[in-house]
Amino acid sequence: MRLILRIGLLVIFSILAILFFVLDPAKHNFFPKCYFHSFTGLNCPGCGSQRAIHDLLHLNIGGTIRNNFLFLPAMMLIIYHFGHPVLNRKFNLRLPDIFYMKLTPWIIFAVVIIFWILRNLPWYPFNLLSPEG
Repeated sequence: MRLILRIGLLVIFSILAILFFVLDPAKHNFFPKCYFHSFTGLNCPGCGSQRAIHDLLHLNIGGTIRNNFLFLPAMMLIIYHFGHPVLNRKFNLRLPDIFYMKLTPWIIFAVVIIFWILRNLPWYPFNLLSPEG
């Protein structure tokens, strides 16, 4: 059952990666819009992530950071979470899973809230955190 789930997830992620590689979310209305942004005109912490994925798949790191500054750190955390067990087994290491440390959720929560507030401030340099900045 776990193998079927993993294969299914791999197929879904592969299809989504191809879709995001081929179609630019900034130019196609096919992609879902952010409800928070649509209702308030403000950016949520995830605004710009679809464009960031497109830019990352095209190896445009500057565009990725411009669209969502937290996207790359979040991706690195996720990669570490799934990669550290492999590194521990393969190289006989004892790397901790930082996701399960006591303060990690609170630190991530604080960073996301602070980012959410700062990216909606209209003054320089905070306006650079906005996807439109």
